Amino acid sequence: MDKLPCLRRQRVDSMSTRQKDDWYPTPPAATEALLFVEQFDSTVWEPACGDGAITTVLQQLGYAVHSSDLNDYGFGHTGVDFLMEQKASAATIITNPPYKLANEFVLKAVELGIEKHAWLLRLPFLEGQARYEKIFSKYPPSRVHVFSKRLTIWRGDEDKAWYGTSGKTAYAWFVWDRDYTGPTTVGWL
Repeated sequence: MDKLPCLRRQRVDSMSTRQKDDWYPTPPAATEALLFVEQFDSTVWEPACGDGAITTVLQQLGYAVHSSDLNDYGFGHTGVDFLMEQKASAATIITNPPYKLANEFVLKAVELGIEKHAWLLRLPFLEGQARYEKIFSKYPPSRVHVFSKRLTIWRGDEDKAWYGTSGKTAYAWFVWDRDYTGPTTVGWL
């Protein structure tokens, strides 16, 4: 009996379904790249900490990190819904939010008065009339740092990416400084 059709079906299922809560751990190199081009306060809030991928890098570099997540992935304070928070846990945020809620996360940081926030997002986050009207026209990012080499990011509930180590999606760090008033600048990592 040929097992190949079954393997193909599993691969297609993995490709076509997202992790239910958009948990896609951040490769350490992505966080390191951000810290190479940006400076942050010594205390950081990571409100979508997942399994601690970003937090671990930050702590290794001497940052104090308040790590929280709505879900329990074995790390940080769990059951914490960032979108329901009424008070900031730190003046700075660095996170890889659930992409399906990225607009809401950015707007929540603005509402909470976060001084500086950095979001690992797909490059197409720059697109869209609705996003422009809700976010960019009122709160444009200070800087966008585009990865010149695509990142390999896979579902947090899988051991490895089905497609190997060559990234398939363009990502960037989107950075907001609360009091920044100039034009958005774009750079490459």
